[in-house]
Amino acid sequence: MTKQDYTTFTISDFLEDPDFLRHVKYQLPEDRLFWKNWQEAKPENLAAYLAAELQLQLMLSPKPLKTPPGLEENLLATIHQSIAKGHKRLRIRRQQYYWAGGIAASLFMVLFISWFFNATVRIHTTYGERKKITLPDGSEVILNANSTLSYPRAYAWKQNRAVKLEGEAYFKVKHLNRDIAQVKRGELFTAQTGTIEVQVLGTTFNIRERRGMAHVALIEGSVRVRSVKTGQRYQMKPGNVVQINSRNGLLTVEKQGSLQQSAWTDGRLIVNQTTVNEILRDFEDVYGYRVILDDPALGDKKIDGSISIKSEEGLLFTLSHILNVNIQKQGKVIYLKNR
Repeated sequence: MTKQDYTTFTISDFLEDPDFLRHVKYQLPEDRLFWKNWQEAKPENLAAYLAAELQLQLMLSPKPLKTPPGLEENLLATIHQSIAKGHKRLRIRRQQYYWAGGIAASLFMVLFISWFFNATVRIHTTYGERKKITLPDGSEVILNANSTLSYPRAYAWKQNRAVKLEGEAYFKVKHLNRDIAQVKRGELFTAQTGTIEVQVLGTTFNIRERRGMAHVALIEGSVRVRSVKTGQRYQMKPGNVVQINSRNGLLTVEKQGSLQQSAWTDGRLIVNQTTVNEILRDFEDVYGYRVILDDPALGDKKIDGSISIKSEEGLLFTLSHILNVNIQKQGKVIYLKNR
């Protein structure tokens, strides 16, 4: 572990230090030995260490923190019993004031910890918008348009790294594990939608769930995919694409196609015998329009190649030339009409 001069650390410093967090969460033998020796040296800020340790243990408690019934009344009763008989009324009032202030501060701390540990960070993209997100563990996520990523506010203190996704996102997960054969709690990363659950140690992959179908495309590394509805599992290899039907949970595997699934991160749409209808459905999901073809038969036309999707205008311009149609916009509806 990285040895730092912890003698000057405050409570906040301890709660932001990865070595301290790992020690309290996992109690590894080498960590226990280091912190035992550090405490025996009796540093001046030992109280800050103990306070941070207690606060983190409260946050890691598996049960939601609740304010015990009658806490304030019991504390006030204890205060009154501890005040010696015969003290002056003014002194009694002062003591009650100070103790009541301490009670209020304690209650606030308990409620704040409870809120913090159970709160969720929610990041949403609108139509046509993309966001690059760095999670507290250093993992990176590119969130596609019309999508939502959520994770616990106390992500860094949770026993497991877990996020939830609605829409589409590209993940580059940071390795935390030292020994692949013995994966410890907190090293595994889980990404879940309403249909699929993806578990990884550290890898790069793309998830999309729209219109009743979920897709996982593995770029590098290794992931295990599970159908939430059926429990069916599959261990993916780089290049694999897993497709799961949201209605029945049926899982199917394509051996190749992962780069095609993740090309959107570079502003491209790679199509291989892809129908116009499929391309237009993706366009509607990303930009929020409804597209109507003047000739429905054009929707079955298949296209190969690479199409720029950096802007809605660029994609529509390309399609207008491929299909030989004119484009008309009326609010959020686009008409592709034969020339």
